[in-house]
This record gives sequence, structure tokens and C-alpha cells, in this order.
Amino acid sequence: MRVAVIGAGHNGLIASYFLRKAGLDVVVFEASSKVGGMVETVEVMGVKVSRASYVLGLMPKKLLEEFSIPLIEQDPIQTIYLDKPIPFWRDKQKRVEELERAGESNFREFEELMCKFKSLMERKFTFVTEPPSEEEVREEARKEGVEELMRLTVKEFLNKYLSKELHEFFYYPGMEDSPAYLVAYFYAPWSYVRGGMGTVADRIREKAEQIGVQIRLNSRVEEVVGKEKVKGVKVNGKVLDFDVVVLAGSPLLLNELTDLKLDVKMGYSRWVKYNVVFKDKPKLPENLKPFASSILDTYAGEIVLPSFVDDSLGGHVMEMMGDIDEALDMIKGEVVYEEKLTARDAEREYFLPYGNLNHLPMAEPYLFDGRPVKGWGYTTPIKGLYLTGAGTYPGGQVTGIPGYNAAMKVLKDLSLKNP
Repeated sequence: MRVAVIGAGHNGLIASYFLRKAGLDVVVFEASSKVGGMVETVEVMGVKVSRASYVLGLMPKKLLEEFSIPLIEQDPIQTIYLDKPIPFWRDKQKRVEELERAGESNFREFEELMCKFKSLMERKFTFVTEPPSEEEVREEARKEGVEELMRLTVKEFLNKYLSKELHEFFYYPGMEDSPAYLVAYFYAPWSYVRGGMGTVADRIREKAEQIGVQIRLNSRVEEVVGKEKVKGVKVNGKVLDFDVVVLAGSPLLLNELTDLKLDVKMGYSRWVKYNVVFKDKPKLPENLKPFASSILDTYAGEIVLPSFVDDSLGGHVMEMMGDIDEALDMIKGEVVYEEKLTARDAEREYFLPYGNLNHLPMAEPYLFDGRPVKGWGYTTPIKGLYLTGAGTYPGGQVTGIPGYNAAMKVLKDLSLKNP
């Protein structure tokens, strides 16, 4: 049984690994010259920089251990920097007490709701071959006493539990009217990865190749061959026979590769990521110095200084999403390299339609079993063509969950055992 995986991002690599582990003959086709997609480390002037994604927080322990991902668990995890720093400690009790001292009297209840809802999702709705419906999740949330995370919007939920000036640190732009469960989805113990985020892809690739996965770089798939049932893929003008194809990229790529047409109404994302290398160790405001290793949530944007905790980077790095000028007014040092990465850059360089980091909006109707299309799950109307990636359940960020789940769905359909 031959399987083609289209795309060597982290989900494609994870899917290929588990499919090969079950005994299938797996080939990964990657259009670019390296694996990882937006999970990459680049070297600039001898300094390692996480070019796109820059912290890891949503990958389950099961996958972290399977691939020996070397986390650096900085403490505090992050620091909200308004008039004064508010650190988010890894220890739950310490975190709650810190926020209560900052005047957030409802934070303890907020924290309990986050923990209970995340525990529910981890136990019942993480490793699944069929994505749950909103109704299924809502019913289980009702039993656990956390239904309001499914009933309220992000804005309504945060208004209930947190001071308004803190709201923007708990959601991404455009999420205000989405279900509040997304607050819990993104609420995580974010950590750095030693050597930068490219280490994640490198570790998965190494293990996949060790067991026989073939990875072909500079090999862009032009077409999935077969209208009702997969027959293979067309690469560089040549048709190659495969029994199963797994598309590990944005579902919108189906519009190019097949006769399937996804009508998703979205424009270009407005995010901007900056990568900066300093000549020497940068200087922070005195009251921020104790928290330099944490994720800094500021009015300038979200800022990370991974070289404060990772001596393997070879230099002094700042990565951020937000206003670079405001950030450099606060974090001072001589800049020897600066890069601006936009959604259009991501579309061109990472083959990511509209530069959407989540592939599809993290909003209705693209949540739960509606992601990417109601009733599809990790399959498509073309027999033998499967989907994985951030555009499938559960959604965006570097989780590896879609890669694992899609592989398990393929194995289930082939009546093969989970390795």
C-alpha cells in the first residue's frame, strides 16, 4: 500500500511517521527545499532565528515524548506589561495569587474554567478519527459545568472574568465574537524549543526517515490524479501511482489540485512578524529585566527574546508580532539584522493561501466537525484522499494533532492496527 503525503510541514511529517510505523510505504513530497513549513529555524549571520512560529504550547505530551522535542520551560510563561509587569507563573496557585494581587478578583474562577475545559478536551476530544460536533462538545461541557465557554462569545466571557485592559492578551484579533472556547484553546503553557522551532520539524523528520519514510524536496505536486478515487499524484509533469494521498496543507489547495472547490470567504491576514538580531545583549526597562525570558505581552505587541534562555542560538534574538518601532523603543540595542514577514510573504514562500496561519478562520462555520467542511473530517469526497493540517480539526498552531488523527483515520479505513 503506497501513500503520498503532500507537504512536509510538522503535520505532514507526523502523519507520514505514523503511517510508515504501521507498515505502509510512505513518500512525502515537499515543494520547497526544506522540511517544516512555518516551523523552521533559519541562520542569519551565524544566529539561529525561529522565522515564523516561535513558541510551542499546544502539542500534546504524547507527541512531545514520541519525538523527543527539547522544550525550554521558561518561568514565568509570559508577562503582561502595562503600567507594571504581571507575570504568569507556571505554577497554577502562584499564577492565581499574582493575578489576584494585580486586582483580578475573578481570575481564580477564570483559571478553574480554563483547566476544566482543557481537561475535558484532552480526555475526550483530542485524539479522534472523527471530529466532534459542536453539539457533542457542548453536551459534555454541560456535564462538566463549563458550558458557558460554548455558550458565550469571547467578548462576553472575558467581560465577565477579566478587566478590560487585559482582554487583548487572551485572544487574537477578529476572535471577539467567536465562541469563548477559543480562549481555552489558546490558553497554554507556552515554551521555547531549544535551537528554535525548526528543531520540532527536524526531530520528526529524523524519526520518520529512520523508519523508512522517503522525503522528496523541491517536488511540488501539481495534481491529485483521480476524480472519484485516488490513483496517484502528478509531480513535475510525471504521474506517480499511489493508493492513498494525504494533503498536509491548507484545504484551499484542493482548488488547485483537484476538481473539488472550497468556497471560503476570507481575505489576506494582517499579521506581521519581525525578526531582529542585535549586535549585543539588548537592554530592557528595569522592571522588565526579571521577566526577560518570558513571552512579553505589551502595547507594542507580543515579544520574545529566546536568546535569554537558549544559549544554542549563537547570538541575541528578538522575535515579535506587532509594532517594531514601539518594541525597539522599549528593548534597546544595536540592530544588525531585521526582517519583516507578512501574510503575502507566507503565501508565496510557504504555499499558504491568503497567508492565513490557521489555514482557515478559527470561527464558525470552520470549527469542530465543520473544519474544513461539515461531514468531511479528515476525508474528502474523493476516495483515498485525506486531509491534515491546521485547516482540519482541532485547528491552528503547532499541535501535531491533525497529523496524528489523519494517520489514524487512514489506518482505520484500511483496517490496519494503530502502531
